[in-house]
Amino acid sequence: MLDRTLPPLLAGAQLASMWGAGDVAKGQMLIKLPPLRQDAPTPLWLQLKHALRDHITFQLTPGARIPSEAELCRHFGLSRMTVRQAITALVNEGLVGRQQGRGSFVLPTRLAIPPRRDAHFLDDGFEAIDGLAVQLVSLTIDKPPRWIRERLGLGDEEQAHKLRMTLAMGEDVLASRTIYIPEHVAPSLQEIELTDPVHHILEDRFGLVPATAEETMRLIKADQLRAAELRVAPDTPLILVERVVCLASGEPVEYARTYYQAERYRFEHKLVRPVPSDASENPLNERRHRVGDLQSVNGVGGDAFEAEPTDAGMQPAAKG
Repeated sequence: MLDRTLPPLLAGAQLASMWGAGDVAKGQMLIKLPPLRQDAPTPLWLQLKHALRDHITFQLTPGARIPSEAELCRHFGLSRMTVRQAITALVNEGLVGRQQGRGSFVLPTRLAIPPRRDAHFLDDGFEAIDGLAVQLVSLTIDKPPRWIRERLGLGDEEQAHKLRMTLAMGEDVLASRTIYIPEHVAPSLQEIELTDPVHHILEDRFGLVPATAEETMRLIKADQLRAAELRVAPDTPLILVERVVCLASGEPVEYARTYYQAERYRFEHKLVRPVPSDASENPLNERRHRVGDLQSVNGVGGDAFEAEPTDAGMQPAAKG
């Protein structure tokens, strides 16, 4: 049975093929690892972890087997506990996956989709490009729960379009997204074939040109609904990205919640120092950091953080 640290893309015949191609002679593999320093201030398990990570990064390919715990113990004269701690750290970082009875193997690099030069500023990789497919699961009109109505500035009886969609590569579902759009800003949305990203449709078909968007990101565990959508076990780590899109007037026109498989994705950001004359005028340079129950904006303390409801059941999520 596959260990849950192995992502779905490496299951079945493809994984077996890669293992066969990736096996390396034991002596040849171990001789490339640098010696460890017994007198160094860095713990031996951490030295071994760094040595294995360098070996994985620069000399091995996805599917290649790394030395077993027994081989590393003999080669370096280390205890099994020390070696296991190093390998477990690599597993926890998503670099290595285990298979019972076969050993530990290098995993593929997590997906990272760099922005294209011609991309819309809201394009975020949840598009049907580069072998990825977007599927519309459902499209309904309903009265959103109160916490979503507040984000969209809707009255108690106002309705919104609710879209649920998934992002997949082949048979593997990598992410799912739920979008709410006020019905009054795009009344005929239900009649349109939604083959393009929603923000493109709002702009091209309804003249709703987005000016700003605020995103928050946090790590959660999959509930029953998300686990079923993403075809993973309940409590699997997910990255939840929430986004509110507004027009230049400040009117919200879209609220989205996207759930990414944490072991399949990484997020990359390039930070550029603003020109001094623009720094005070550019609201996009503002950062918010949440630690525990307190919020700070650019290092200045703010209001207490309030727990937010989950998408399923609309119950408050536990603070943590």
